[in-house]
Amino acid sequence: MKKNRRTSHGKKTTFALLGLAGVLLMGSAVGSTRAALTYYSENYTAEIKIHQIGVSLLENGKVVSSRDYEEDKWSETTGALLQDMLGEDEKLALGKRYDETLSVQNSGDIDQYVRVRIYKYWTKKDSDAKETSLSPDLIKLNLVNQGQWINPNPGAENKECTELYYKGVLPAGASAVNFADGISIDTKLAAEVDVTQEGNTITTTYKYDGVEFHVNVEVDAVQTHNAQDAIRSAWGVDAQAIGML
Repeated sequence: MKKNRRTSHGKKTTFALLGLAGVLLMGSAVGSTRAALTYYSENYTAEIKIHQIGVSLLENGKVVSSRDYEEDKWSETTGALLQDMLGEDEKLALGKRYDETLSVQNSGDIDQYVRVRIYKYWTKKDSDAKETSLSPDLIKLNLVNQGQWINPNPGAENKECTELYYKGVLPAGASAVNFADGISIDTKLAAEVDVTQEGNTITTTYKYDGVEFHVNVEVDAVQTHNAQDAIRSAWGVDAQAIGML
């Protein structure tokens, strides 16, 4: 069955970064697009009779984005992550850990299995063009409860996309344990430079100048009915093999 997805993009905000070791990143444009993308897998929903099914992304205990099927139609709320990460007039500092607690809530009235996909990447300021010279691993989203949130590809956190599967059933109305609790920008970012020489003039250009960092989160779910086949069809994984069931 074809899976419908709807996407929402958050607002872009640019922060000036104060680096460590006395490096002042004046005028640099390192910021974050805070986007919460939530969708629900519609596979197998025709096999049961339900009145409401849905899933929500929680940030610091509050719903930031959700999608619910209710009264024969989809109802959506969309929001943006990291809106309250900095205090008023606070500058983002390299290496500083900021609170960012992320979880998932079953906002429907039927038990389900859930998956989270986390995307980390850099773009040029005010552009959708990705800055591939900077590693996603410089964006440190601290993952927790990894015994409950299964990563079928351990060691791949430095890649652009990380997939996490919740172990076991998430009951109707319940919230899962957190899968993240903090975020920071690695101090190694200050060492990412390009050096050019023309005659006796040496020019050092920081790669972070004029770029923004992005953290996007997707949450989706499948029902527990015929779970093994439903999960394989929706997500292309063997639920028993990775330890979900």
